[in-house]
Amino acid sequence: MNIILNIAAGKELPLELPEPYFLINSDIMYYQNTQPDVIEKELAEWNGTLNKSYYCKTDIYEFMERTKISFDKICIYRFLEHVLMDKVCYFIYLLSTITNKGSLIDVIVPNYTMLAEMILNEKIDNNFDANNIILTTELLNQPPDPHTSVWTMERAKYFFELEKRFKITSIDQSFEFDGRNIYLRFQAERI
Repeated sequence: MNIILNIAAGKELPLELPEPYFLINSDIMYYQNTQPDVIEKELAEWNGTLNKSYYCKTDIYEFMERTKISFDKICIYRFLEHVLMDKVCYFIYLLSTITNKGSLIDVIVPNYTMLAEMILNEKIDNNFDANNIILTTELLNQPPDPHTSVWTMERAKYFFELEKRFKITSIDQSFEFDGRNIYLRFQAERI
């Protein structure tokens, strides 16, 4: 089965969406949404032949703490950097509680190695304003949704493999997403 959770989805769908799927898009910005208990009932009745999509407006920590669903894939695009540094290990632990062996976590975050290189090689020229917007946005972001954790290839491997619940299976250090090629995309498998 392809039971997929798309965390902080906004309007983005998972990049790879194997069919048939049961997709839960989770984001606190949704206006129209379905309650988690209704989604769980729908999943219990799903026969696995038709694609199903739901929008859930629930705090992601609360959702992961309470859901009875086990996911085959979890997509986290441009959200993990918003997880407070002191909550990163707990967040990863919660991911492990809603996945089974072989489940995949697909993550896209700003690559702080690339951003640091941009700063170190910065030139005040015609591209300064465009590069400054990227750097300021991706390094800091603004309240009420600041970036509060730093991600590099080494940090992704360290944090996801720390408690031996996940194994990093692929890393792309220069991934283009949303028109910018400054992202790190990695996948971790539940072991």
